[in-house]
Amino acid sequence: MESALGHRTVTHAAVSAFGGMTGDRARLHFDHHFGRAHGGPIAHGLLNACWAVGALTLHASERMGVNEADAVFGEFSLRLEQVVKVGDTLCLQVSDVAGDDATAPPGARAQRSAFEMLNQEGVTTSSGQVTIWRGDPRPGAAPEVWGLEAAAPRPAGTALYADDMLEAGPRGVSAGRTLTESDVVAFATEVGELNPAYLNAEFAKRSADGARIVPPMLTFCIGFADFLRALLALPMSASGFAGHVGDRWRRFAPVHLGDTLQTRFKPLSVRASASRPERCVVHFGLQLVNQHDRVVQEGETVMLMPAGPGA
Repeated sequence: MESALGHRTVTHAAVSAFGGMTGDRARLHFDHHFGRAHGGPIAHGLLNACWAVGALTLHASERMGVNEADAVFGEFSLRLEQVVKVGDTLCLQVSDVAGDDATAPPGARAQRSAFEMLNQEGVTTSSGQVTIWRGDPRPGAAPEVWGLEAAAPRPAGTALYADDMLEAGPRGVSAGRTLTESDVVAFATEVGELNPAYLNAEFAKRSADGARIVPPMLTFCIGFADFLRALLALPMSASGFAGHVGDRWRRFAPVHLGDTLQTRFKPLSVRASASRPERCVVHFGLQLVNQHDRVVQEGETVMLMPAGPGA
């Protein structure tokens, strides 16, 4: 494990800016009175993740393929381990991951880096992996766009628990969002992901994608926010909030400036938590689909939710 990189202190301004860029305006991050009652105000879990990628880009650029025309950011995984509060200072530690190219697209080779984000007390707040594809990183066939069944009807006002998610949990399609110059520049400069693939038009012409692209971390964060708004709109149990546990995603095609994305989301699985029997681990699937009805990114987000009565 290498020495710590990219120290940053979480501020109200950083939390507000991240929520505005991604659309994640969950009350826990923005209502300070509500947040204090739950140990906050609390930073977004994906802000933690985006700062990790930004620190890699700025301080370990070879791990992100920065300035390499044949390199693309292909996969990402995240495990959230500790709440991050306003005032915490985070830093990054990174190491190599041994492995083969089994998950890389045809013609490409994979470089994987493991990371940990640590707070000022040396406690790990998150961990995960970043995968860069090099060579000829053009993915094969994209997954099929999901067909989404309607949620099972429930009596009005009925509280939902983890046990209810497979039948009545959030599933649907977002209104859509067109990605612009200001989206890309604001995000990349705020989180530190200053990759010329996103910011330098002349470099991007020579790259595997042929033009500037939107950071995959930004598009996933937007997709997560679309899903989260749908989840929080449901009547939830008073016995506890849904906690964000982790994420993973895989890129299937670049997102260029001017592309319009819609998020499709649905529940995938529910299982009892081994460490907290009163809660369940719920996996939700996310697909980001462009204006040509092609899946450009697919992944999962994992939530810890209250189990049903009698669980």
